[in-house]
Amino acid sequence: MKKHFLLGLLGLILILFISFLYNTSAQDIRNIDIQEKMSFLKTVVYRPFLSPSTDKQEEMLLLKAVEAGGFQMEEFNINISTFIPDTFLTTKEMEAIQEDIMRILNINKKITVIDMDSMRDSYYPPYQNYFEDISDIGEETILEQRTEDEGYNEIITFVPSEDGNMTIIKLLSTQIVEQPETHIMVDIVQNKGYKEIVDTCNRIQNFLNKYQNRVETTINLTGAQSGKLNRAEEKQRQTAIFSFLKAKKTEVLEDEFFTSITAYSPLISSHINYGGKDVNIQLAMRYSEYEDKTYLWLATPLIITAY
Repeated sequence: MKKHFLLGLLGLILILFISFLYNTSAQDIRNIDIQEKMSFLKTVVYRPFLSPSTDKQEEMLLLKAVEAGGFQMEEFNINISTFIPDTFLTTKEMEAIQEDIMRILNINKKITVIDMDSMRDSYYPPYQNYFEDISDIGEETILEQRTEDEGYNEIITFVPSEDGNMTIIKLLSTQIVEQPETHIMVDIVQNKGYKEIVDTCNRIQNFLNKYQNRVETTINLTGAQSGKLNRAEEKQRQTAIFSFLKAKKTEVLEDEFFTSITAYSPLISSHINYGGKDVNIQLAMRYSEYEDKTYLWLATPLIITAY
């Protein structure tokens, strides 16, 4: 159990590092022109919030598509978010939303507030310098990063679990040149209990609907198959998945190391325009020589995790 938890912490270290880079960028935007700020916020910071929504049936559809391709599920990543225009929330108001989301997710752990500046200045690994002992981060501890400034409030909560799962709750509210806006995001990475996460997703979606009736959901599934598939076997698996989804390919990129395919499925209710075409499915495959596994990534509308 301890081994799994420490493996989860390794993933958390990476997430915290990425979050720190994001936070540094967000701090920098306060020193540039207002128009540049708005452009930065819309094209970089909030890019994940532009994905279309899905429903319970579509989530199960993707799970079954992975099975149709002959892959075993290894990880499920779901990102649920909403954008609230013309609204600037105080830290207290954000805390109330955070507590409601944690209640929905049955999270009841001790919160440790972290200082990203101290994390940045410490040596690797950061936890052993920021905390007196690695055991200070127990299995019942969650980490929280806060930023409070004029016209800028942010709370990011990291919830690791002993089995390597991760939940991130992010609330960000800005007010730039009388244009207030708020973003709420819940990101869940889970390596088991795939059927249960669908119900969790629905509860979060229903909660966020109270604040804005447009709730965005992005789903990323990771499957694996032992051994290396030859090109013919890969294409056979891809055909099985796209046939199950009744999907038509729109773009295919492949080389000797990996394959990436975007497609459109009429079984998925929403889509985005990508390269001048409607897209709502992306599939990627790659062989890992180190693990001797062929990996599959399947997402709607596009893969937002590393692959």
